[in-house]
Amino acid sequence: MAFRMIVFCFAVGFSALTASAGFHDASDLEKVKDSLAKWQTTKAEIGNTYSYMVRWSSFIEYGHATRIFVKNGKVVRRTFRPIAVAENPSGKAPFEKWKEDGDQIGKHSEGAPAKTLDQLYESAIKIASKELEPSERRYVKTDNHGLLIECFIVDTRIADDAPKNGLSITSIRLPKSGKGAATKRKKEIRLTSKDNGKTITVTLGQKIQIQLDSNPTTGFTWVDQSKSKSVRLMGEIKYATSGDAIGSGGVSTASFMTTQPGKSEIKLGYLRTFEDKPAAKQFQVTLQIKKANEKDLGEVDKPIFTSPSGKPYPQHWGAPPKLQTRDLRPLPGGYGQGSGTLVKWISENLARDEKAKNNK
Repeated sequence: MAFRMIVFCFAVGFSALTASAGFHDASDLEKVKDSLAKWQTTKAEIGNTYSYMVRWSSFIEYGHATRIFVKNGKVVRRTFRPIAVAENPSGKAPFEKWKEDGDQIGKHSEGAPAKTLDQLYESAIKIASKELEPSERRYVKTDNHGLLIECFIVDTRIADDAPKNGLSITSIRLPKSGKGAATKRKKEIRLTSKDNGKTITVTLGQKIQIQLDSNPTTGFTWVDQSKSKSVRLMGEIKYATSGDAIGSGGVSTASFMTTQPGKSEIKLGYLRTFEDKPAAKQFQVTLQIKKANEKDLGEVDKPIFTSPSGKPYPQHWGAPPKLQTRDLRPLPGGYGQGSGTLVKWISENLARDEKAKNNK
């Protein structure tokens, strides 16, 4: 029996049905880059030591789970085990349990490949940069700590168990304490022109948002002139008008993420990019970036379940049915299209939530 891997399938993309030009969603790429910045910070805090799990299941009684163990940025172990999909499976699992260490890593062909998160992020950047064909849809998702768990493309012409061209991680486990312990992020710091010239203390991994008055109709825009590697501009500097009148001006917002401890500097220049002249105005703050010392985040190992449309199910619903019919029907609650089994499961959960709401 041939089994289709639907996770970590870095395969050649599906060819388009038409010759029409594809399209690119810049927001997907920005999400991946923002998550990468958070991962760089987290990686430094945990000593680049962690593990993650990838599960696979389909319309059979058994699936399997692969866990990749990484220490100091190197894969040191890979484990593989069968998991029961049906409540009372009949027969023997078609997969054998195994473990790989050291030079044996990569010996088995089953399961997710022995890749680090750095390697997966590198692949995700390429996936998020790809121009989509009319028949393709891309999904990008992070966990509640901002780490990437999904970045894949599906062909919408294929119903139900469509292969995922990209990556899909079930869960990421970070160290609980001691060396390699992850720490919580502090709240975002917001700065304005009143903070120009100040020195502020921030935490490693903290987000800094800077809002400055600007008027692009004059030809002037705020440009990032920072040269430090300890802080990174997240995405692009965004502009929002303050009024409806032409030439009324507005506010530009620049968001940064601290990536390394130590002394750093953010520098923005207000200039005409087409002119070779010094900036008409400057905004500059000095940062003292310290390592966080809050309580540990603990283990991040809770599966996140999503519908065929990519919309996540409420966490208290638990896992959707493993065995499903192969019909294709509209799902209630805006969850896209799926099997009749999903229709029943979603309907029952929606009804249960409505009843609990009315009883309050």
